[in-house]
Amino acid sequence: MALCSGFLDGFYSLLNKLLKNDGNDETLGSCPTQASPLFPNAGRALGNPGSYVLRGLAKVQGYRYVLFNCLDVNPYLRAHAEEITTKHNGRRVSHRDVEKIQNEKFHQWFRGHALKVGWGNTK
Repeated sequence: MALCSGFLDGFYSLLNKLLKNDGNDETLGSCPTQASPLFPNAGRALGNPGSYVLRGLAKVQGYRYVLFNCLDVNPYLRAHAEEITTKHNGRRVSHRDVEKIQNEKFHQWFRGHALKVGWGNTK
């Protein structure tokens, strides 16, 4: 039976299991939710889904992590870096200093930029 299961659609054995996090909505049986155009939903929760609230420093660190690791945010990182270098009145700013300032202030700048552009509530 294990040999034949590889050739039959809809029959799964130890040799050809479904992927645990395949993101295939047909197998989930859930209705699609409206996703953010910048951060689309991908995959699905594994196990017993639960949630908790990030507070304080953990919330800021999570926010920074998402912003610094999203390819769609890279143009805004470059714009913020240019703004940092122009604020120093021609004084040469090292790449390390720019990264340090971005790590401290980019998440605030991005939130302000999003509100200015009118992307809605960014909380």
